Amino acid sequence: MGMTKMLSSSVRQAREADPTLLRLKLIGQMEARTLTGESVLPVGGKTRALLAILALSDRKPVLRSRLAELLWSRRPEDMARASLRQEIHRLLDALSPLGVEIIDVQRHSLMLKPALTSVDAERILTASVRTIDSIPAPEEVLLGELSGIDVALDEWLSQQRARLSHHLLGLYEGCLRELTDPEQVDDVTDRLLKVDALNEAAWRAKIQSALRRGEQARAVLLAEQAVRAFGQEEGHVAGPVTQALISSVLKAAGLEPSTGAAGIAELDGASVLFSGNDDTLAVPTGAQRTDPMLALPLHLSQMAAGQSRKISLLVLSPFAADGLKDAELKCATSLSDQFELLFVHVDTFDIVAKPEGFVPDPANPLASYRGLGADYVVTGAVRAGASDNAFRLILKVLDVRAGGFIVWGTYYDLPDLDPMSVSNGLMGPATAMQWGLLLAEARRTANRADSELSALGKATRVFMLLLKRDNALFPRINQLLDAAGIEDPREGTVAVMQVLYCLIRYENDWSAAGTALLGRGIEFARLLVNLKPDAPGMAILLSTLLMHDPASVPLARSIMRMCEKSMAGASSMHNMHDVLLCRVLLHVLDGNLAEAAAVAGRLRHNPYHSPLSTLIRPFFMMVMMLGGERQDVIEMGRLMAGLHPNYSSTLVYYLAALVLEGESTEEIQQVRQHLHRLVPDLTIEKILSRFPYLSAAKKAELRQAFSSTGLL
Repeated sequence: MGMTKMLSSSVRQAREADPTLLRLKLIGQMEARTLTGESVLPVGGKTRALLAILALSDRKPVLRSRLAELLWSRRPEDMARASLRQEIHRLLDALSPLGVEIIDVQRHSLMLKPALTSVDAERILTASVRTIDSIPAPEEVLLGELSGIDVALDEWLSQQRARLSHHLLGLYEGCLRELTDPEQVDDVTDRLLKVDALNEAAWRAKIQSALRRGEQARAVLLAEQAVRAFGQEEGHVAGPVTQALISSVLKAAGLEPSTGAAGIAELDGASVLFSGNDDTLAVPTGAQRTDPMLALPLHLSQMAAGQSRKISLLVLSPFAADGLKDAELKCATSLSDQFELLFVHVDTFDIVAKPEGFVPDPANPLASYRGLGADYVVTGAVRAGASDNAFRLILKVLDVRAGGFIVWGTYYDLPDLDPMSVSNGLMGPATAMQWGLLLAEARRTANRADSELSALGKATRVFMLLLKRDNALFPRINQLLDAAGIEDPREGTVAVMQVLYCLIRYENDWSAAGTALLGRGIEFARLLVNLKPDAPGMAILLSTLLMHDPASVPLARSIMRMCEKSMAGASSMHNMHDVLLCRVLLHVLDGNLAEAAAVAGRLRHNPYHSPLSTLIRPFFMMVMMLGGERQDVIEMGRLMAGLHPNYSSTLVYYLAALVLEGESTEEIQQVRQHLHRLVPDLTIEKILSRFPYLSAAKKAELRQAFSSTGLL
């Protein structure tokens, strides 16, 4: 079924199900009807204009002074106020057949009550890509009959029409970035061209859709129509991507593209239809941006080959400060810039820079942020902390595409106001935010089929599946990673997930296939270190894998020592997540297991709730079991066994801690039997092979512990 048919059906159903008392139609001939269809439209133009202004105010109160200014801009203020009072009475009289008060009249403002009224233009302004099938395609001008009543009203109407057109453009272009069905692509492009006859994204999509279906003659006809459309607009020059596409289509048909007003130039026979050149994709930010989690539609996939698509962040600057002194205000102002810089070198994210003098639309700021190309907006506020000398930074992340819902948030107690200390301390919440956003993206696209996802989208799904801690998911995860690696071998997030997958499966799959994954993980970890030599987290991942290879334990120790030296610096850096992880590994490799357990305990209580910390919780269990913090391991083991019963590595650490602590024989046997059901052929030698870095004495202790449970 085409989108046009779906739209007409949905609109009719929505109209029949509309329970509101007053239904306003502002597009085309203005109407105001009751639930039974009776017209209550006021007679006078000013009265109708008053009703229209209230209907398009986003259901917020409108000041009487503003209403008077829009309707009687050339009159003195007192006369305008008097005229406004008369029009309010006329409007209330006209709406009296409804039997209830539709308008909330206050001393200084008026507001249309939202629960009792519906407005056609408002349904369009609040629609999204997911709800596009519930709105009609406007065929007429918004409130055309009200033009000429007052110059101020004319300007306001122009702004409202532009607002409506801007939203429709974004809505249709967003639809176009996701659709793959050629019929639906044609339906949306037709609607888009009614709003903007020169929209190049629509023309390209129509032409490429025809080419995909093998309709060469139709593609040529569309290319010629595009040339005529561009040529009718004086001074309009098509962009290089559009020029090259039209040129390639016409030349393939033996036609010479003209170089007239349409600006269709000869580009050395360029054809962007199957081009992988990034330069041909220099499109404006925002409107042309595709969802980085989704595979490109057919009409864009070849054209955008090689284009890097990332998650876009806009850090609102400056962060707010609540009633603080000058020194603290300056610090709060600089925090947003410092926080922004922490994301610059993270491959998964793009940082959106606000243009000089940019001011978001006060009526719809999220649309303004989306227009800049932002997927998420990061906001911050500095407030007084628990003590007189403490300050707290509140961080929130809003999903622009989902209407501004908060998808992640935390707080950070500033250690002091020294800029270096604050910047170093921000690493913790910034890292937690990065992993939190990956998980948020995975949840957002959870209802999509694997085949619909981009390489980055597949990587985020892998992260979500790894967090389930279910060995049965390993084959699917492997397939996702293989497909993502083929689609985009340059995507660093895929390599990170490859390393995490290899490490986690190696720790939980005791078969020969699971053991062999250690080498694969080391290869990807080395690749990451080469791609991101300045990122200590990549070196930590590499060392974590190397320490499980008997021949590579000395190399793992050397890498960690160099990593610790490179991160040595400001005193506040001892709180950094990567520094603590580095120290845990060094203590383990040097045989200082008690110190390793103490540091791991601090890491466990990470206040920023990073999904990565949750994922590597079994690593903390292992270190704390080896270092003597066994009661904590037992508590964690009971929790993990209840939540994730198929995760064998945590059962191994749990079982060892129970035996070494002399816990009840009944609990020990229950864990032992459950572990045997999961891994029937598990032996003590297989377990000890996972600890090549331990001393002979520590291995003997573990051997004795497992032997007492009946393991062979």
